[in-house]
Amino acid sequence: MFDPFSIAELLKRHGQEHLLAGVASLDDATRSTFLRRVAEIDWEEMTHHAEPPPLGEVGASRVVTMDERARRRAALVAAGEAAYRAGAVAVLMVAGGQGTRLGSSAPKGCFQVAPHSGKSIYQLQAEKVLSLSRRIGRPVAFLVMTSPMTDEETREFFQAHGYFGLAVDQVRFFSQGTVPSLDQQGRALLSAPGKLLENPDGHGGCFTALVKSGNLARLAKDGVKHLVYIQVDNLLAPVDDAELVGLATAEKTDVITKVLEKANPDEKVGHLVNVGGRDRIVEYTEVTPEQARSRNAAGELIYRWGSPAMHCWSIDFLAYLDTKGYKIPLHRSGKPLKALVEGALTEVKGWKSERFIFDLLPEATVSIGIAIDRDAEFAPVKNATATNGKANVDSPATAVALAHAQYVAWLAAAGVKLSLPTNARIEISPLYAATREQFLAKWDKRVTELSGDYYLEG
Repeated sequence: MFDPFSIAELLKRHGQEHLLAGVASLDDATRSTFLRRVAEIDWEEMTHHAEPPPLGEVGASRVVTMDERARRRAALVAAGEAAYRAGAVAVLMVAGGQGTRLGSSAPKGCFQVAPHSGKSIYQLQAEKVLSLSRRIGRPVAFLVMTSPMTDEETREFFQAHGYFGLAVDQVRFFSQGTVPSLDQQGRALLSAPGKLLENPDGHGGCFTALVKSGNLARLAKDGVKHLVYIQVDNLLAPVDDAELVGLATAEKTDVITKVLEKANPDEKVGHLVNVGGRDRIVEYTEVTPEQARSRNAAGELIYRWGSPAMHCWSIDFLAYLDTKGYKIPLHRSGKPLKALVEGALTEVKGWKSERFIFDLLPEATVSIGIAIDRDAEFAPVKNATATNGKANVDSPATAVALAHAQYVAWLAAAGVKLSLPTNARIEISPLYAATREQFLAKWDKRVTELSGDYYLEG
């Protein structure tokens, strides 16, 4: 039971005593809920945010290059296949965001993106897990992290669509937490009388949420050793990746981070680097343009490797961090916020704080990067296709075009003659093939040439 007097002392100690103004006028239920929430927040951490390292301390991480991958592929694939078939792999998709930039208030995963089938992002990602499960002959656990704003609608969407063919127990939902939003003086804001203005705690919230929900313990109990981590809005993120899992097995890694050569020094991605003998990812917002373009003595970009937010985590590593009580630090970014000011909702300049899952990397003893083919694995859906008539990058249109290009390459490798107009779109369902290797093994030469749109379902 919380003590109102200790709460007052707590808030005063952290410069948040203004939150008690007007509390006495709230009804009993609202007041009790508000004080309970205020009491459980770690106000100390709200004043300590992660800082980027000095440029002089930034070195290169170990990255398994495309050439090294080619040399080791057979052995890594064999090890990864064994892990999949032994039930040692699960998939985690973070899906806490809404489709605001896509013009929708629904969860981003509900957005219909496939050009011919009209499938949603959720369906495409779920069908990859279903395809994998069918291929190895056993159900692969599919963990879906939501947020308080998307949880209910996501659960209802999956249920309404029959979990896209997955078993009900195979899909495991859990919700990330929230943290208070602050004004520029560091004071917590209200969204209504007796209600803090809060925002989801970022994709790093999945670590705490995995633990609190019991899912981490369940994975360990079920013998899962590796957690393949993707973000919902990457249409090409693979979950059937024996080479990745094989590397994790062979190297006994705590974490593997997929990386890509930056398209240009100013590309807005996180950067995998090594600081003081430990890997970490430095966000693009924490790097000045001059730093982003800096090179080492060998002439290579210091911030060379970009992270598309795909990892393979060791369950044992995550369980170890839980036992030591590790807490991912907060990062702060300036945002316009709608807050209650003098009894009215007003836009104010403030701070949102969030956790990043990659802040677990410095805790890892064995951390490795693995280079990927950007065009084969990275097709993000973040922005509307166009704004004021101007085409946007990282949009449904650009993601569909990238997926189309991949399927064209598969068909060409299978010997199909292609003469496609620029507006043609190929779509291949994950239920037919989720990887190039699966496609080439399964292709039955049903067509020998294509000159327009084509859709292939499982």
